[in-house]
Amino acid sequence: MKHLWKYGLLLLVCTSCEYINSTIVKEETIVAEEKKSINLDTVDEFPSFESCDHLEKEAQKDCFFQTLTDQIYERLSVSNLVVSKNIHDTIQVSLHIDTLGIIQIEKIQKSSLTSAQLPALDSILHESINSLPKAYPANKRGIQVATKFILPIILHVEE
Repeated sequence: MKHLWKYGLLLLVCTSCEYINSTIVKEETIVAEEKKSINLDTVDEFPSFESCDHLEKEAQKDCFFQTLTDQIYERLSVSNLVVSKNIHDTIQVSLHIDTLGIIQIEKIQKSSLTSAQLPALDSILHESINSLPKAYPANKRGIQVATKFILPIILHVEE
Protein backbone atom coordinates (compact mmCIF):
# COMPACT_ATOMS: atom_id res chain seq x y z
CA MET A 1 0.00 0.00 0.00
CA LYS A 2 2.96 2.27 0.77
CA HIS A 3 4.30 1.84 -2.73
CA LEU A 4 0.91 2.43 -4.26
CA TRP A 5 0.84 5.93 -2.72
CA LYS A 6 4.30 6.66 -4.04
CA TYR A 7 3.37 5.51 -7.54
CA GLY A 8 0.11 7.42 -7.44
CA LEU A 9 1.82 10.60 -6.27
CA LEU A 10 4.54 10.19 -8.93
CA LEU A 11 1.88 9.66 -11.61
CA LEU A 12 -0.03 12.75 -10.42
CA VAL A 13 3.10 14.94 -10.44
CA CYS A 14 4.16 13.76 -13.91
CA THR A 15 0.71 14.24 -15.36
CA SER A 16 0.18 17.68 -13.82
CA CYS A 17 3.62 18.93 -14.98
CA GLU A 18 2.86 17.81 -18.49
CA TYR A 19 -0.46 19.66 -18.33
CA ILE A 20 1.26 22.88 -17.18
CA ASN A 21 3.95 22.62 -19.86
CA SER A 22 1.38 22.19 -22.61
CA THR A 23 -0.44 25.40 -21.64
CA ILE A 24 2.71 27.56 -21.65
CA VAL A 25 2.88 29.45 -24.94
CA LYS A 26 6.34 29.62 -26.43
CA GLU A 27 7.88 33.05 -26.99
CA GLU A 28 8.44 32.28 -30.67
CA THR A 29 4.70 31.68 -31.10
CA ILE A 30 3.84 35.01 -29.50
CA VAL A 31 6.38 36.88 -31.64
CA ALA A 32 5.14 35.18 -34.82
CA GLU A 33 1.52 36.07 -34.02
CA GLU A 34 2.50 39.66 -33.22
CA LYS A 35 4.38 40.01 -36.51
CA LYS A 36 1.27 38.90 -38.38
CA SER A 37 -0.79 41.63 -36.71
CA ILE A 38 1.68 44.47 -37.49
CA ASN A 39 0.99 46.31 -40.73
CA LEU A 40 4.49 47.16 -41.94
CA ASP A 41 3.11 49.35 -44.74
CA THR A 42 2.02 52.00 -42.26
CA VAL A 43 3.77 53.89 -39.51
CA ASP A 44 2.40 55.32 -36.28
CA GLU A 45 4.28 58.60 -36.68
CA PHE A 46 5.34 59.89 -40.08
CA PRO A 47 8.81 61.40 -40.60
CA SER A 48 8.94 65.01 -39.54
CA PHE A 49 10.99 68.17 -39.45
CA GLU A 50 11.38 70.23 -36.28
CA SER A 51 9.09 72.90 -37.71
CA CYS A 52 6.34 70.28 -38.20
CA ASP A 53 6.84 68.33 -34.98
CA HIS A 54 4.19 70.15 -32.93
CA LEU A 55 1.36 69.31 -35.35
CA GLU A 56 -1.12 66.42 -35.25
CA LYS A 57 -0.51 63.27 -37.31
CA GLU A 58 -2.13 64.21 -40.65
CA ALA A 59 -1.10 67.87 -40.47
CA GLN A 60 2.44 66.77 -39.60
CA LYS A 61 2.54 64.56 -42.70
CA ASP A 62 1.28 67.44 -44.89
CA CYS A 63 3.84 69.82 -43.35
CA PHE A 64 6.64 67.32 -44.01
CA PHE A 65 5.74 66.98 -47.71
CA GLN A 66 5.17 70.72 -48.05
CA THR A 67 8.63 71.43 -46.61
CA LEU A 68 10.17 68.94 -49.05
CA THR A 69 8.42 70.36 -52.09
CA ASP A 70 9.04 73.99 -51.06
CA GLN A 71 12.76 73.29 -50.72
CA ILE A 72 12.94 71.58 -54.13
CA TYR A 73 10.88 74.25 -55.92
CA GLU A 74 12.98 77.00 -54.30
CA ARG A 75 16.18 75.40 -55.64
CA LEU A 76 14.66 74.91 -59.07
CA SER A 77 13.41 78.50 -59.23
CA VAL A 78 16.82 80.02 -58.45
CA SER A 79 18.56 77.74 -60.93
CA ASN A 80 18.91 79.15 -64.38
CA LEU A 81 17.16 76.40 -66.35
CA VAL A 82 17.54 76.98 -70.08
CA VAL A 83 15.78 74.67 -72.53
CA SER A 84 15.32 74.57 -76.29
CA LYS A 85 11.89 72.87 -76.06
CA ASN A 86 9.05 73.29 -73.58
CA ILE A 87 9.11 70.68 -70.85
CA HIS A 88 5.97 69.48 -69.08
CA ASP A 89 6.94 66.43 -67.07
CA THR A 90 6.14 64.78 -63.76
CA ILE A 91 9.34 63.61 -62.17
CA GLN A 92 9.14 60.75 -59.66
CA VAL A 93 11.76 61.13 -56.92
CA SER A 94 12.13 58.00 -54.77
CA LEU A 95 13.24 59.03 -51.30
CA HIS A 96 14.53 56.94 -48.40
CA ILE A 97 14.62 58.17 -44.80
CA ASP A 98 16.70 55.93 -42.56
CA THR A 99 16.30 55.35 -38.82
CA LEU A 100 18.56 58.33 -38.09
CA GLY A 101 16.44 60.71 -40.19
CA ILE A 102 18.90 60.96 -43.07
CA ILE A 103 17.06 61.61 -46.34
CA GLN A 104 18.55 60.21 -49.52
CA ILE A 105 17.38 60.08 -53.11
CA GLU A 106 17.27 56.48 -54.32
CA LYS A 107 16.05 57.08 -57.85
CA ILE A 108 14.87 59.90 -60.10
CA GLN A 109 12.45 58.91 -62.85
CA LYS A 110 11.96 61.40 -65.67
CA SER A 111 11.38 61.44 -69.38
CA SER A 112 14.24 61.25 -71.85
CA LEU A 113 13.38 64.78 -73.08
CA THR A 114 13.77 66.14 -69.55
CA SER A 115 17.09 64.29 -69.15
CA ALA A 116 18.39 65.68 -72.44
CA GLN A 117 17.18 69.25 -71.87
CA LEU A 118 18.12 69.49 -68.16
CA PRO A 119 21.25 67.42 -67.52
CA ALA A 120 21.88 69.28 -64.23
CA LEU A 121 18.45 68.44 -62.82
CA ASP A 122 19.65 65.45 -60.79
CA SER A 123 22.35 67.49 -59.06
CA ILE A 124 19.86 70.29 -58.29
CA LEU A 125 17.50 67.75 -56.71
CA HIS A 126 20.34 66.21 -54.69
CA GLU A 127 21.44 69.66 -53.49
CA SER A 128 17.92 70.56 -52.42
CA ILE A 129 17.49 67.31 -50.46
CA ASN A 130 20.94 67.70 -48.85
CA SER A 131 20.09 71.24 -47.70
CA LEU A 132 16.91 70.20 -45.89
CA PRO A 133 16.71 70.76 -42.13
CA LYS A 134 17.27 67.80 -39.80
CA ALA A 135 14.53 65.21 -40.17
CA TYR A 136 13.11 62.92 -37.52
CA PRO A 137 12.51 59.35 -38.70
CA ALA A 138 9.15 57.61 -38.73
CA ASN A 139 8.06 55.59 -35.70
CA LYS A 140 6.28 52.27 -35.50
CA ARG A 141 5.25 51.21 -32.01
CA GLY A 142 7.79 53.58 -30.48
CA ILE A 143 10.68 52.29 -32.59
CA GLN A 144 12.35 54.47 -35.22
CA VAL A 145 11.95 52.85 -38.64
CA ALA A 146 13.17 53.58 -42.15
CA THR A 147 10.61 54.71 -44.71
CA LYS A 148 10.48 55.02 -48.47
CA PHE A 149 8.15 57.06 -50.59
CA ILE A 150 7.87 58.68 -54.00
CA LEU A 151 7.63 62.43 -54.27
CA PRO A 152 6.10 63.59 -57.57
CA ILE A 153 7.45 66.89 -58.90
CA ILE A 154 5.55 68.61 -61.69
CA LEU A 155 8.01 70.45 -63.90
CA HIS A 156 6.96 73.15 -66.39
CA VAL A 157 9.84 74.90 -68.14
CA GLU A 158 9.21 77.19 -71.10
CA GLU A 159 11.86 77.99 -73.71
